[in-house]
Amino acid sequence: MIKEIVSTKEKKTSLTVTNSEISAVLRSNTQKTGIRIYDNGCLGIAGAIGAYNEDELTKNAKHMLKFKLPYDCAVTSDMQRCVDLTGKLDMTDEQFADTSGKVLEALCEKFPKFMFSHKLNMVETEDSLRNETGTALIQKDKYVELLLLFKHKESNSLMDGFGAVVCRYMDFDVIMKEMSWQCQVYEEKVDFSEENEKIPVVLFGTQHEFLMKFLTDLEGNEFGNGASLFSGKTGERLFNDKFSLIVDRNADMSFSRFFDGEGTVLSGDRFTLIENGVLKAPFTDKRIAGKYGFPTTGSASLVFDSAPAATSASIVPACGDKTLKELLDGRKAIIAVAASGGDFTPQGEYASPIQAAYMFDGENYLGRLPQLSMSSNIYDMFGKDYIGTAPYGSYAGNPFSYLVVDMNVRKIDTWL
Repeated sequence: MIKEIVSTKEKKTSLTVTNSEISAVLRSNTQKTGIRIYDNGCLGIAGAIGAYNEDELTKNAKHMLKFKLPYDCAVTSDMQRCVDLTGKLDMTDEQFADTSGKVLEALCEKFPKFMFSHKLNMVETEDSLRNETGTALIQKDKYVELLLLFKHKESNSLMDGFGAVVCRYMDFDVIMKEMSWQCQVYEEKVDFSEENEKIPVVLFGTQHEFLMKFLTDLEGNEFGNGASLFSGKTGERLFNDKFSLIVDRNADMSFSRFFDGEGTVLSGDRFTLIENGVLKAPFTDKRIAGKYGFPTTGSASLVFDSAPAATSASIVPACGDKTLKELLDGRKAIIAVAASGGDFTPQGEYASPIQAAYMFDGENYLGRLPQLSMSSNIYDMFGKDYIGTAPYGSYAGNPFSYLVVDMNVRKIDTWL
């Protein structure tokens, strides 16, 4: 019988922004703890929110063994590592609120025709996994996540765009730049006449909708039981040799936890699922890997009151060594700021509306585009039409990337 304790702690200061003003301040401090008992190929779990009695929680977890939840995997043993990133953001709640207020004042002064809303958060986390076989894994972090929606006062839309900043510092100039560029060119309307022609579309590599076919069909069970579009194709070159897809657990660069929900720690904090166009493996937890003979990819969820399960949360396209300007090489591109509601068919065909888009020449934003729609298929998007993935260069230390793909784009004859 082996006992394991998992814990997630979060302190958050959340500022609600309404009509360009801070309308509410919410401070929260939560802790979730789970105790796992492994015995004879079964797993018993009990969880608690807030203060808890360890002996009582352990007793409840042992009781849950009676339900025979199967788990015949070896626990992670003799693994110790601590990553502490909290020192990078030295800011109090009061300083965070003061800087946020100054940002809103500056935005209102600079762009009086717009209203801003949504959330500005400062978050401090601590995740840990410890067990009786010598494993102690801890990650601490502190960062800001700033998401502002903007709406033109003469617009009929609920929102006309957004700006997002996630980083471990609070830089006024960085925030202003990231929140401003769409507003600066919003009233510059650019017509789109390249009907039925392929044009580079710049997507955000951390928006999982564009990767959804990978996130569903590279799931280990789906892949292993033959239901995936990619089943049986391990080792085949299916995509562009510039395209790689990874499980990224580099805490410093990706804001991911360096260990997964089973305590798996990857070599170099990453695992490559698709390498230079060649399919290497699906993503797995220990149970799926053992069932089908796949490698363990460190993709198990960390949920305090349930068994670990494979998750796609840390899967991203690997960045190349070229900037966005270098990838476009003089071509104009569409920056798809908001593109939701799209989907893949089982055969890999993809289509999506683009609700908010801007024309970009590699260096400058030229103006706002009308509503558009884009389409392709998984093998073209990441094969012959894949241009590359570049680091998001607007500010240092952010987790975003640019995914650039030639797409079939057509105009929908309305302006939002």
